[in-house]
Amino acid sequence: MTSNPDNTTSSDFLTYLHDRVPSFVTAIVAELKTSEYDIDVTDLQADHVCYRTESMAQYTELVEALQSPEASGSFTLLVESEIGGRPIATFKLLQPIEIGSGNHRRSINVIEIPSPKEGSPYDAGLEHIEFVIGDGTYKSPMSDEVHATALEGWMRKYPISWNTKACHKKCN
Repeated sequence: MTSNPDNTTSSDFLTYLHDRVPSFVTAIVAELKTSEYDIDVTDLQADHVCYRTESMAQYTELVEALQSPEASGSFTLLVESEIGGRPIATFKLLQPIEIGSGNHRRSINVIEIPSPKEGSPYDAGLEHIEFVIGDGTYKSPMSDEVHATALEGWMRKYPISWNTKACHKKCN
């Protein structure tokens, strides 16, 4: 996880993302490839990058800042909903963060901001990136046979202990 920005104005947060997301994503991609699992996500589309907040107050301040008139040219709220008993906001970056070069370019245009779970403290900062498996042509997050087949193929290709507890959700 990388450290948090000094404050929560939308422009400072955008600068933080542009400064830190490229190296964060590059390090994760490299670590997956060079780990004992040899997982290659080079050609996968990134779904989102997650930024954790330390407190509910920080979450609220940041989400409000990203919905302010100042942020209207940089961020658009896609959804804020309760998941697992806490709010999680997802924002689209109107100008994606470009990472890499040549045939290995990747765009990050969605930032997930979960509020902290009670009793599970986190430092503020970048926490994870999620990738889309398959060929990227699927238009729906709905769990169906096409998605299940892509996931099963991925898990066969990389036979480690996968957490599949959410596989049977209607929308995943």
